[in-house]
Amino acid sequence: MPASIADILRNRRPTAALAIVLSSIALLAGCGPRIEYRARPGFATSAELPDEVVLDDGTIVRYLPVNEFLAMKRARERGEEWKPRAERPALGDGADANDRPSFTPWEEDAEGRVRMQAVMPEQVVANTMRAFREERYGELWDQSVSRGFRERAARESDAETARTRFGEWCAGRREDVMKLLNRMSFGFSTNAVIMRRAGPNVIQIELTPQIAGDFRYRVVEIEYEQTPDGQRVMLAGIH
Repeated sequence: MPASIADILRNRRPTAALAIVLSSIALLAGCGPRIEYRARPGFATSAELPDEVVLDDGTIVRYLPVNEFLAMKRARERGEEWKPRAERPALGDGADANDRPSFTPWEEDAEGRVRMQAVMPEQVVANTMRAFREERYGELWDQSVSRGFRERAARESDAETARTRFGEWCAGRREDVMKLLNRMSFGFSTNAVIMRRAGPNVIQIELTPQIAGDFRYRVVEIEYEQTPDGQRVMLAGIH
C-alpha cells in the first residue's frame, strides 16, 4: 500500500510531489516543543494530511489554511506577535473583539449542502479548487461566480442553459483548471503569482511568465461585489 502523506512526513522522506510543501516557510514557536507552521497544500485532504503531525525528533508540524498562514507570515515579518485562531483564548477568557471566530469560506452541513463565500482572492482560488475537485459545478455557479459573469452568459441563451453550459465547461477542462488552481494555491506564499487590477472592481491573478508556459490556463479573474453580508470576492473568469 502506498505511504500516506503523513507517513512520508514522519519518516522525513519527502517525494517530489511534496517538495513544495516541505519548502514552505516554517514559522517557529518560541518555547516548549519545536512547532512549525505550514500552509496546507490544496491537493491534500485532511485525511491525507492531518492538522498536526509529530515527527520522529518531536517537532510538531501544524498545517493552516493558506489565508491564515499568510496572515501569520505577514504579521511575523512586521515583528508582531501572532498565533493561529485555534490557539487564541476564547472570548470571555481575556480575548478581545479581534479574536472572534475566523471567516469560514467553505461550510458544509450534515446533509452535504455547502455554502461558499470569499473575502480574499486566496479564498476564491481555494473554494474554486475544492469545487472542481468535488465536481460541485452547480453550487460554484450559484454561489461563487460573479453576478456580471452569470448575467452575460444568460444573455446568450437563458439562466438555466448558461448554468448547464458552465458545468459542462468545468467537467471538460477539470484537469487543466485543477492544475492551475493547485499551483496558484502555493503561489500566494511565494512570487509565483502576480495580482493586477483589471477594472474598478476586478483583479486578475496570473502565473508568472517563468512558469506559465507549463499551463493551459494561466489567469483567474475575480470581482468584488456588495452582498447582503457585505463585500465579497467572486470568480469572474478562468483563462
